Amino acid sequence: MFYFKQNRHQEEKLNKLFKKVKALYGTIPPQMHWLGNIEALYLEEFLKSTLRILKHPNIHTDFFAFIRLYVAHHEDYEYCKKFNTALLISRGYEQSLLNSVISDISKIPLDKKHKSLAQKAIKAIFEYKSFEKKDFEDLFLDGWSQKDIFDAIEHAGTILKNGRILAAYTIK
Repeated sequence: MFYFKQNRHQEEKLNKLFKKVKALYGTIPPQMHWLGNIEALYLEEFLKSTLRILKHPNIHTDFFAFIRLYVAHHEDYEYCKKFNTALLISRGYEQSLLNSVISDISKIPLDKKHKSLAQKAIKAIFEYKSFEKKDFEDLFLDGWSQKDIFDAIEHAGTILKNGRILAAYTIK
């Protein structure tokens, strides 16, 4: 699925990391196998980032999956579309709901506060030239902290970036 050469000189470190990945996901997703074989440190950093969002103290875990789903569909990242769709379905969401979120991020099935954060995070990535001080102020009024806002925008930007990199490495 993704082009890479086996990273034999870091095999021992990779095997330890892959055990952590398997414990977290139940399997080793292809993108993580690819990333680890590029450089074990990249996979280690990715895992730390993943754990940070999974344990986010203020933002619902599913929020991040919906952000990834939205960006993946709007950028046509095939692998990410499949991965995040399967993840959200495994969490009990119906395909019809996923389709509505893909069309309109404000349909995210979380509270009003999360809906607003999702809309602003997507705006910050796709309409960054029109993102204004008022957008931040609205989020602060909703009760989000500066860190929460950054984490949401950073995650949307990360999926945009990572999806493009994965697309480049996808065997066509």
